[in-house]
Amino acid sequence: MVILEINYLIKIKMKSKINAILTVLLVTFFAPKIVAQDHTNSWFRTTLSIPITEKIKTDIELQHRRQNDFESDNLFDKNLMYTFRTWVYYKQDKNVVYAISPFAYFSNYKSIQKEGDADAKPINEYRFTASVELQHELATKFYVVDRTTFEYRAFEGSIENTTRLRNKLAFRYDFNPKYNLAIGDEILINSTGTDAQHIFDHNRLFTNFCYKVSDKVKFDIGYIYISRLTKNNMDLIEENNFYLNFTYVLNKNPHS
Repeated sequence: MVILEINYLIKIKMKSKINAILTVLLVTFFAPKIVAQDHTNSWFRTTLSIPITEKIKTDIELQHRRQNDFESDNLFDKNLMYTFRTWVYYKQDKNVVYAISPFAYFSNYKSIQKEGDADAKPINEYRFTASVELQHELATKFYVVDRTTFEYRAFEGSIENTTRLRNKLAFRYDFNPKYNLAIGDEILINSTGTDAQHIFDHNRLFTNFCYKVSDKVKFDIGYIYISRLTKNNMDLIEENNFYLNFTYVLNKNPHS
């Protein structure tokens, strides 16, 4: 009975999230706006995943992002970000996963939009994150996945700390246990620490291809199109992001 109630709540939540995100997308992409120059970035992430029990695992992430310089098309040219992050996951069942990141460190470089931006010093950030991910099978091997995330962002220096809400809605098709393909959208909204004109943070439209080499090794490769509104700007920055993620499972859970 409890499982049926959970599945019913998941379906209701999915429908409401789909309607909300479609509304935001219409406003984001079709409302009149000024767009700054296009920007191209490359993202690389390595994850060490450590299963603790059948339901609990922890991840350690290292990430590096690069960006093109002013009037350059080289997406590996300049630093964009360095990150270190820890995660703890609790898998209630195959359809519900809770996650907490108790500590994350970010070194954020300025997105280069004009000459001289590459010389700006990075801004250091510490972040706490909590999320819940819901999954529902729409048809055989075809899933809708919804992830809602809360972030608290603490910055060094005079920058005001902020809280941010994120919602990601994706559709995934599992070809087999080794391959899957996903397409989706994620909206990021500042809930505190900003003015009314910068409540919208950015939007991510993405596609992801996942290849599981073995039980221990996985690769994700994909593309993200981002419309971003930075704190000190009133123009949207359009970004093309290409990424490669590598995951290694340290040891296979002996109880699985």
